Amino acid sequence: MSEDLGERTEDATPKRRQEAREEGNIARSQDASNALLLFGAILLLASGIKPLLLALASMLEKSLAADYLEGGVRPDQVTAMILPTLMEGAYAAAPIVLGATAIAILAHLWQVGLMVTTKPLVPSFDRLNPAKGFGRIFGMQGVIKTAMDVFKLVVVAWITYTVGAAVLPQIVGLPGLGVVEGFEHIGSIGLGLAMQVGAALLVLGIADYAVRRIKHESDLRMTKQQVKEEFKESDGNPEVKKRRMQVARQLAMRRLQTAVPKADVIVTNPEHISVAIQYDPQSMGAPRIVAMGADHLAMRIRQIATQHGIPIVERKPLARALYAQAKVGQEIPADHYKAVAEILAYVYRLKGKMVA
Repeated sequence: MSEDLGERTEDATPKRRQEAREEGNIARSQDASNALLLFGAILLLASGIKPLLLALASMLEKSLAADYLEGGVRPDQVTAMILPTLMEGAYAAAPIVLGATAIAILAHLWQVGLMVTTKPLVPSFDRLNPAKGFGRIFGMQGVIKTAMDVFKLVVVAWITYTVGAAVLPQIVGLPGLGVVEGFEHIGSIGLGLAMQVGAALLVLGIADYAVRRIKHESDLRMTKQQVKEEFKESDGNPEVKKRRMQVARQLAMRRLQTAVPKADVIVTNPEHISVAIQYDPQSMGAPRIVAMGADHLAMRIRQIATQHGIPIVERKPLARALYAQAKVGQEIPADHYKAVAEILAYVYRLKGKMVA
């Protein structure tokens, strides 16, 4: 009934997912990326701000203690004077800058993986449609987006108020502290506030990504008719069929290359069918078929058997019966025990073996 109504009840096929990905239609939350970048940057600053400040203090101290402050600076000394200072500052800031860059890249890869496509850059007149623009702003999606932004603002305000109320005695006591100690307290309070705000925004960002992921999966779902049509289209593609036949032929040839040398005898039609039979009285209750094929596979079985010195016996009715009734890896049907036993006895006599 759902098929008749065109309801999308089926999961998206790999082909549909790939097409959507190439078009840039992916589940992605900008809020989650921004929150992850913010939280990661806060952690980087918390771990690297002290070395950075020490480096800046060292730069300032060296600049103020330089000999050129007394005698002035000549134009040819500017580069030699500024370059070491700039390099020292770059070395001090490099861990934070590189770390933030790495976090920004990971925030993207975490959601969409490695993807390069130019389709979203192709001009689309639908994006210039005023009606659709108003729909995006004032429609349900716009309302949800606005509600989420307001909710985030409320959460940040609540966290700020809570942290501010908790550290109010410390703030009141700041004038009684020294300059260095006062700045340390201010930095500690600011870091604690930033950590809590960043963690809250990260949780909201992950929730936003989960909602977008669910919606994306829902949008990609297909009707049963769409799945059938896609299957017919791919199955009917001559290139796909040709590729499948090539892979199947290669796999069959590999199996023959390892299975035929194990055989004791090859029963043939003689041109159209070949059946490779193996019998080990110690481990088998009855002879077993290790390989068989028709036409070009039959010829290949005979070629491999000739290379390995395996006897080839022509028995047209038996070869046709085994090919029609038996399967590779199974014992031969009981109706053909006698005929196969006679052939094996003949082969053993040729090889000078004694039947156990």
